[in-house]
Amino acid sequence: LTAYRRLVGNMLEVHRQGVDYPARVIERCRHHGISPWISLRMNDVHDNDNLDHPFHGELFRNAELFRKGHPGYYARALDYAHAEVRDHYRALIVETLERYDVDGLELDFMREPYLFSKGEEEAGGKILTRWLRGIRQLVDEAAAQRKHPIKLGVRVPSDPKTALGLGLDAPTWVKGGLVELVVATPRWATMHFDIPLVAWRELLGDRVTLAGGLEVLCRPYPGGPVRGRDAEYAAAAAVSVLSGGGDVVYLFNYFQSGSWPDPGYQPLLNAFSSLDELQKLPRRHAVTYREVVVPGQTYRSPLPASGQTLTFSLPLGPKPTAGWTAEAIIEVAAGSVGGDSADITVNGIRCGMRSKKTMTNGNRLLTYAFPPSALVGNHTDTIQVAATGQGAIKVLQVEVRLVPGE
Repeated sequence: LTAYRRLVGNMLEVHRQGVDYPARVIERCRHHGISPWISLRMNDVHDNDNLDHPFHGELFRNAELFRKGHPGYYARALDYAHAEVRDHYRALIVETLERYDVDGLELDFMREPYLFSKGEEEAGGKILTRWLRGIRQLVDEAAAQRKHPIKLGVRVPSDPKTALGLGLDAPTWVKGGLVELVVATPRWATMHFDIPLVAWRELLGDRVTLAGGLEVLCRPYPGGPVRGRDAEYAAAAAVSVLSGGGDVVYLFNYFQSGSWPDPGYQPLLNAFSSLDELQKLPRRHAVTYREVVVPGQTYRSPLPASGQTLTFSLPLGPKPTAGWTAEAIIEVAAGSVGGDSADITVNGIRCGMRSKKTMTNGNRLLTYAFPPSALVGNHTDTIQVAATGQGAIKVLQVEVRLVPGE
């Protein structure tokens, strides 16, 4: 708590000196021709294991307002079925619109997407839609006073069925003219390289900007090893968004730090706005999983996977031009009955073994080469892993790395 109190103390001192930090940032954005937005987290539960943490206000310390029927991390998320909760966030929105001259307001329902008690998601979604109509009116009134448009955006789970199942009815919001931006995104634990943006577009129509969200972490399965701030993963996820039906790439937690390749950070940010520029970069697509699911929904992560023959689907973006190299990277668990190597095909084209490495945990990391022409281009590609020995093979990682020629 010492570091947190120091943070809050510094913020308070800046306020005492008469510095309004968001207002300063908005002014500098306009100076540089950048459209300023403010994003509000709609149900953040950081440090929810300690109700005495100074992060929490009085509202969060009232257990009667928590969601019911769910154990675990999200049990202490606030339940929007309570008028007190909706009124609290409405007041925050009113203060933001009155105080700051923004071009857009984002409601971040990915912190956190669990807004209703168990079994109440469908009814809660109707409550939320009615509440959002009131928020849209507030935004329109602020726009009239500011004498310029103010847009309203939302962040929702990457899978549309999951979003709808949690009461986040973005299609109804778009059809009702309530929002102009929908960000379909993973939550935090891992990137998604296969956000179903085509399905989102069919649900939303063409009256809204559809963004695909990028997180900075990448995990192959829940609790699996994590890689963060990796430019090749980021480039691949962005290619998947722009080639898979998204209008724009949305970045979350992409802060500059020593772990980003220097001086590659700024060029990478610039490349996110252009599919042509992204296709000049090496990229690494990975099979990952959905962190956000509807409570009670049966969901199985694609990895780990065991079997004699395993098939994985992954959109790998546009087909590379001549001169590129392509690799399939497979991690096989130590002691797999089906052997410590595998036969790999990509869209039916057999891959050739390039290298075999024993990892510190005893697993085998297998790298295979295949011709880039094997890719179908802007559609879902199929990677098949077959055991070379008798019995099942256990696969922990499936990736495809594409590298442009010199």
